[in-house]
Amino acid sequence: MRERAEENRILAETDALTSAANRYRLEQVLRKECERAQRFRQPLSIIAMDVDDFKGINDQYGHAEGDIALIRVVHCIKSCLREVDLLARWGGDEFMLVLPSTDDAGARAVARRIQRLIGELPPVGQRKLALSFGVVQVQQNEPQSNFILRADRALYRSKKAGKNSIAGWDHGPAGRP
Repeated sequence: MRERAEENRILAETDALTSAANRYRLEQVLRKECERAQRFRQPLSIIAMDVDDFKGINDQYGHAEGDIALIRVVHCIKSCLREVDLLARWGGDEFMLVLPSTDDAGARAVARRIQRLIGELPPVGQRKLALSFGVVQVQQNEPQSNFILRADRALYRSKKAGKNSIAGWDHGPAGRP
């Protein structure tokens, strides 16, 4: 009975396609890690990631190839993580990394390592896989919703910078520059 309950919990918290955590699990872990970071005044960073031009892969090569590409991307990202880190599928081709006890510089180093490894993956047909990254560190007493908003804005900043890039959004409350 306990074994079955554990299996059900894992299924409820895991993305069926990629085996990354799902958004439900992301929100649980992020809430806990934000509380821990505030209480112990430890750094906490997140990285929002998006597969560049993913729609083009699906449109040109089909959704099955797109699914394979997502699985390869997740496998690559997981190879860069510590046991305490969490990789979650945020939606579609977007992912979020939660990096406890990691400051902005450390999170950017993780993003660069992932970027390099993704660049080494074989292309999908003629399309090279690449990610855009939004990297942010939690600010003292920052609400979780604002933290995620800043990561999302940093990700869009990365996309506007030409994709396959790493950007931050560390200015002021609600991410205003």
